[in-house]
Amino acid sequence: MSSSGLLKASQIAILNANYMAKRLEKDFHILYRGKNGLNAHEFIVDCRSFKTASNITNEDIAKRLIDYGFHAPTMSWPIPGTLMIEPTESESKSELDRFCDSMISIRKEIDSIESGDLPKEDNPLINAPHTIQDLCENWNHPYTRNQAIFPLGWIKENKFWPYVSRVDNAYGDRNFFCVCPDLSSYK
Repeated sequence: MSSSGLLKASQIAILNANYMAKRLEKDFHILYRGKNGLNAHEFIVDCRSFKTASNITNEDIAKRLIDYGFHAPTMSWPIPGTLMIEPTESESKSELDRFCDSMISIRKEIDSIESGDLPKEDNPLINAPHTIQDLCENWNHPYTRNQAIFPLGWIKENKFWPYVSRVDNAYGDRNFFCVCPDLSSYK
């Protein structure tokens, strides 16, 4: 890349992060901005206030992003209850906009829970990600299959289908077990 290429890549990464933070600031609280309101190459979205009003956590938002076709950003680091979004210099503006549109759509879903239009116990965020099996089985949720599977129009053209729905993420951390063969089998 050379020094000029590395400089350019860093500048674009910083530009991308600040562009996204600016787009999302009306819908989400952005933490740790500099004195001029800018971020470095990443920014942190505070999700902690959603827990009380809607029972939604940063994990629910991360899982819901899978329905929108995105890998979840870093969760709860460096602050519990947050999402750290770090767009790279290689992302196109249209991809940055798709991610921001998805986050804004998720915020509207949270608003629907907070207003009582969707229940706290059964909504697209709590049940995310939605698998093809969810689509094919009996549907008994207060939201439509279309809302669950295709929350924005562009997703129909390029749907990513997760293989499994929720997994107890902390269970494996707390109940570690080894499936390795006995050491004698390596002789």
